[in-house]
Amino acid sequence: MTYTNKITGLPSTFLLLVILALLSGCDSSATEAAHSLATDAAPALDQLAAELEKLPELEQQSAERVARHIAASSREDAVKLADAIRAVKAAPRSSNVEKRPVPITTRPAIQGDISSYYKTNATLEVDKDADIVSRVSGLVKTITVEEGDEVEAGAVLLEIENDEYKHRVTLASAKTQNLKSRRARLKALTDDLVSAQERETAETDYNTAVAEMELAKLSLSYTTVRAPFAGKIVQRMVDPGQKVGNDTPVFHLSDFRSLLAKVYVPSKEFKNLKIDQGVNLVLDSSKEVMKGRIKLVSPIIDPATGTIKITVEVSDYPANTRPGDFSEVQVITDTHPNVVLVPRFAVITDHDEQVVFIAAEDDTAERRPVEIGYTDDDHAEITSGIKVGERVVVKGQRRLENGTILKILDDGSKAPEVSQGAPESQKKKRPGPKGYKRK
Repeated sequence: MTYTNKITGLPSTFLLLVILALLSGCDSSATEAAHSLATDAAPALDQLAAELEKLPELEQQSAERVARHIAASSREDAVKLADAIRAVKAAPRSSNVEKRPVPITTRPAIQGDISSYYKTNATLEVDKDADIVSRVSGLVKTITVEEGDEVEAGAVLLEIENDEYKHRVTLASAKTQNLKSRRARLKALTDDLVSAQERETAETDYNTAVAEMELAKLSLSYTTVRAPFAGKIVQRMVDPGQKVGNDTPVFHLSDFRSLLAKVYVPSKEFKNLKIDQGVNLVLDSSKEVMKGRIKLVSPIIDPATGTIKITVEVSDYPANTRPGDFSEVQVITDTHPNVVLVPRFAVITDHDEQVVFIAAEDDTAERRPVEIGYTDDDHAEITSGIKVGERVVVKGQRRLENGTILKILDDGSKAPEVSQGAPESQKKKRPGPKGYKRK
């Protein structure tokens, strides 16, 4: 069987003859020794056959036949073979493969905004979180809410039996009324019948009784436990009929309408921080992106760490987000508006140059050295080398050279043409649950 070389189209046996003839260097002594098939040439012949077996598509028997053929060939044949291999090596390679179009994908260079970020990590916390405690002792009479319920500020959560406290108010009221009457009688008497000290004592007793009555009313009001702020009941800690004392925790209440992330940034970034400044947060669990704002900036620098504490507030977040979620916080420190943007992975490094390949109008590749500005997760800013609207190769660019014929599989005609500030991945977040967006 004759094997054909895939590159040159020549029979493999012929190429092997040519190669081995060249390796022999057309040495007459080697050719004559092989021709005579002397006994001392047998090891060389075996080595020649072994080397031939390493070539592709050549089996052992074929290799041995080729070796014997070379050994038996004349010097003139060896010279012809050497000339043939020189011609093969000098001839240009077939360009059929190189001229075959290279499949690629393109995206248009767009105009938009891009920002630089300071990135750090933080754990999300609720804005308000507290244990609600009873402020008087007694038996739990009624529980009006359960775990998971949404409550408004001032809503009734629990009632404690209050008969005793009502009687205390009645008793304090009667005592106050009695002392008020006594004070009035003493004021009506003349100075020769009552002393000034008696009048002062009566006045003091009356004021004390009024204060005691107000305290009794206040204790009575404490028998109704109310929510100090709007939020969600996270935990109920008591049951009806249970006795509670002063400062006994009865509920755990959290405000989930906004989440906070407390982060520490280097003091050198202080000049780039301000209240209400935009911040991006990427959830570690789902990689979803949320928008936040700087709520508080500490007025001091921690001398131990050289950092500034900032508090980031997130008012609109995905429904599956919970306090305790870990996130990457991206503080926007600077923004370049209306610049040329290309997909970040379109930029490659070639010989210490940042390079982008452009699909020219004739569907050939054009190599463009570029200068890079800011980059984010999706885009790279091009400060020179590319204009808005040019077709940038985003897939297959590593197989290209200047002038390579292109087969464009996808030109990104359905892709959005304008980028506004944040990375595209940041525009794919899902809205938070209804009612969770701060008005």
